[in-house]
Amino acid sequence: MTRRDLTAIAILGSLIATFLTQRPVQEHETLVGGRNNTVLVLTDSHPGLCNAHLAAVSELVESHPALEIHYASFPSLATKLERIETNARAKNPYAKVHWYEFDAPSLADEAEVHKGGASGIRTPPGLPGLHAFGDIISFFMAAWSKEAHLELYRRIVDIIEEVDPSVIVLDPWFRPGIDAARSLNRRRVYVSPNALLDDLSVRQPLGAHFWKYPGMATGIPFPIPWKDIPKNIYQQAYSLMQILGSSAIRSKRSWLQEKGIRHAITLTEIDNPMVPWIAMSFPEAEFPLDFIPDNIYVAGPLVLDAAPAETQSAELAGWVKRAPTMLINLGSIVVYDEAMARAMVEAIVPVLEAENVQILWKMKKRGEFGDEFLEPAKKYIMNRRLRLESWLDVDPTSLYNTGDIVASVHHGGANCFYEALLAGLPSVILPQWADHYRYAQTAEYLGVGIWPSKETSPGWVAAALTEAFLKVLGGETSVAMREKAKALSEKGLRYGGDKAAAALIAKLAVEGR
Repeated sequence: MTRRDLTAIAILGSLIATFLTQRPVQEHETLVGGRNNTVLVLTDSHPGLCNAHLAAVSELVESHPALEIHYASFPSLATKLERIETNARAKNPYAKVHWYEFDAPSLADEAEVHKGGASGIRTPPGLPGLHAFGDIISFFMAAWSKEAHLELYRRIVDIIEEVDPSVIVLDPWFRPGIDAARSLNRRRVYVSPNALLDDLSVRQPLGAHFWKYPGMATGIPFPIPWKDIPKNIYQQAYSLMQILGSSAIRSKRSWLQEKGIRHAITLTEIDNPMVPWIAMSFPEAEFPLDFIPDNIYVAGPLVLDAAPAETQSAELAGWVKRAPTMLINLGSIVVYDEAMARAMVEAIVPVLEAENVQILWKMKKRGEFGDEFLEPAKKYIMNRRLRLESWLDVDPTSLYNTGDIVASVHHGGANCFYEALLAGLPSVILPQWADHYRYAQTAEYLGVGIWPSKETSPGWVAAALTEAFLKVLGGETSVAMREKAKALSEKGLRYGGDKAAAALIAKLAVEGR
């Protein structure tokens, strides 16, 4: 790319920034409430999107018994809500969540069909992954087919009219739910699983989105080195133009509007001062922001901790008490091909040889391959210092609360990042796509984590992983990271987390009509 190209992109970026931050203030209609003390939650079922909502719901059913809670989502969420309901009855014997199930594809289902699931959205950071990232982010802005979107919209409208809630709690990525709440002009509040910067970057003054803050998938550090500013401007402008100019989004929006959905697939509602946004992030855990709108309610980390680890799985809780434990958990949808699995084993074995620790590895295979990759670690599997699980029967936060987890290895998803931070733990971050790269950079900026194998991301090199694992487990680096993570945890807890989010939702719910 020539200097002239970069200059043109920089000018275009500045113009877009000016448009986004200086749009005329719109007139907003008065929002309509419903039955007093009634809450309806509408979310997708992917843990990365809805765990923050589940954490708030858990607190609502435990501590606000006067409220009637309704929840609508996809089938895989039903058991989680049952568990929340059961555990809440220890404090509130009448705890109840009224459940509504969608007979339609979830966002993950759509991603599996159209993008090949998690493997299909893995992208390298920066320019090599830019075009794929632009395509992916445009897809997630309007993930459902127009027919599925319309079907979900109509079902949700029926649920809203049946429940008549005082307030609707929304997931910013569940577009059919947003469209239904907006079309009926209902009182609503968003719970955002994103970092503040993810939601507010384009709202920062002086076009800072382009030149001050690293783009979500750029892998550029903060503060941005002077030499990387043109590259960041280009990537930010490209990504934004992919969204604003997406023919797929325009086509779906036009079709849905013809079907009567007036506000179909709008870019964002964060600039509506009448609609609160509950953020699970907090400023001290971010790159410094210059502007936070008044309708952003900083609650701090919303983490799901429905019951003590011993209650969820006494056997696993007992195992982690045998020795200091490092947890390797790359979220709910990251799966390992054989090369990834072999590299991880090669990284783990030297750690078990050098440190008096044990490792809990959540590992799910992608594709068919045998267990030969485990041969170098066979001794540690046999003596139970290395434990593999395809799924964890205990919420990560509940495991952290045992005090037996000493380090967290994760992919840089929002839930994993804030869970580890709230527990005061150092992290090793292995980003796979999009916002993961920003969380990895944020962890390094804050001094609470390490991003190894930057040059090979989203893949990794065993030697680099081993070095990172040993750093977070012992020595001066580990001590410094723990101290910084603990200090940030204390700051995050002051915002109130689940209790603060539930209190705001409850306040909106009692307003009724």
